[in-house]
Amino acid sequence: MMTQTPEAWSSSRFPLDMCYEIWLYEADAIPPGDHEAWEAENARLLAAMREAGIRSSRRKLKDLQQEWNDAFARLAAGVLQRRLGGCFLRTRASALARALASAQGADVLAWEIGDNHARVLLSLTGEAGVADLAAAWQQAVPGVIWANRPFVRSVSAADASATMRAILENHPSAEAEADAHPAAAPAEGAFGHVTVLLDEAVEALQPAEGKVLVDATLGGGGHTERLLQAGAAVWGIDQDPEARAAAQARLARFGSRFHALAGNFRRLPELLAAQGIERVDGILADIGVSSHQLDTPERGFSFREDGPLDMRMNPQTGPSAADLVNRSGEEELAGLLWNYGEERASRAIARRIVQERAKAPIATTARLAAIIASVLPRKGRQHPATRSFQALRIAVNDELGALEDLLQGGLKLLAPGGRMAIITFHSLEDRAVKRFFDTVCRPEIDRPEWPAPRPNPACAARLVFRKPVTPSAAETQANPRARSAKLRAIEKLPLHA
Repeated sequence: MMTQTPEAWSSSRFPLDMCYEIWLYEADAIPPGDHEAWEAENARLLAAMREAGIRSSRRKLKDLQQEWNDAFARLAAGVLQRRLGGCFLRTRASALARALASAQGADVLAWEIGDNHARVLLSLTGEAGVADLAAAWQQAVPGVIWANRPFVRSVSAADASATMRAILENHPSAEAEADAHPAAAPAEGAFGHVTVLLDEAVEALQPAEGKVLVDATLGGGGHTERLLQAGAAVWGIDQDPEARAAAQARLARFGSRFHALAGNFRRLPELLAAQGIERVDGILADIGVSSHQLDTPERGFSFREDGPLDMRMNPQTGPSAADLVNRSGEEELAGLLWNYGEERASRAIARRIVQERAKAPIATTARLAAIIASVLPRKGRQHPATRSFQALRIAVNDELGALEDLLQGGLKLLAPGGRMAIITFHSLEDRAVKRFFDTVCRPEIDRPEWPAPRPNPACAARLVFRKPVTPSAAETQANPRARSAKLRAIEKLPLHA
């Protein structure tokens, strides 16, 4: 049951992570000139913050963020001061409140509906973006002439808590049924994953009506959804049955333009050939483990919560991390930790693992993490087991071998002018992508013994970006897991069918 004052509501739970504050407002809430000035200032400050983030200028970034927040606060204050057209929105507060309460892909923590605006506080729990959520809420209130773009900013958990307390103080009755909100928690079994570099990756692929694209790492379907919205047909591939089920439910509304295939992306040409597809216009791959897999203890990818030592992308096939840890020789384990995790203490860790598994098999993430921590004292914020867990995950799923197969097979699948975009999260993956792209995009090759450079017979593409695209400061602030992401893309040359 919803609170009796739908114009204001707040959960009794306080957030633990970064949130978003969204202001939906009527078109006449601020003068057009003020809106244009805000758009220009917003673009300038976001660009400056991104540059400061790239250069690791923390002091500059902090100053710019404060300047951005001040500009946001001034604009929001202008909305509150300019109340034209009576209380049209407030009279439709119930319709908007119902839409907010039934939000999919977001944990709506609080809202406040005024005469000409609605203020919403939320955290994302699925693939839906803030812009998509705002658009759905605006459509739920017919008759209101909304401004084209809402105001959006990320806020810390502490600031979000302060806002929620303020709403409760301003609207005492909003506290009565604080947790009656049906969106107070993610749906059971939801595949929660925040899509990284969403706009940048979609722009790189240039989706359009009539194009056939492949999302080689379907996950929760965030990238695919945006590609479908642009009119393209998309084949989504994932070896994780939970990911496929979540994406199919989410994307069913696109009908025959979306197809989900079970399998490893290293078999991309074979999987598509079985469907009669021999050429595609674009391929996207978001390499690595998803937020859902990391946050599900039963999958055994993370040491933050105890769970079975599994780490398989497809939990139905192949040896698990526990199999590797308990059956591999000491030298093999040390090599694995060094080659895939760049762990300097690989030999000492492997020696301790062998000693401990002789007492009892190592079956859980917590026990393995404790064994590694007993060898490596913690320094700084990174857990001592981070590199070793990465190495085991890569080995269990043969991630680097699969990536090499994807790059080679994907380039052959691309039609002339087609594009391939790859998002990586650690140096081993990025080096592999960079090396392959350099090989196929270099027009000439040279060697010291040659009198002059020669044409590169492997040249079949051009770089879309001269340097890798990285997340903006705003994105990394909202989603810290995005901080190491890099996007590289190539376009197949016309003469290479």
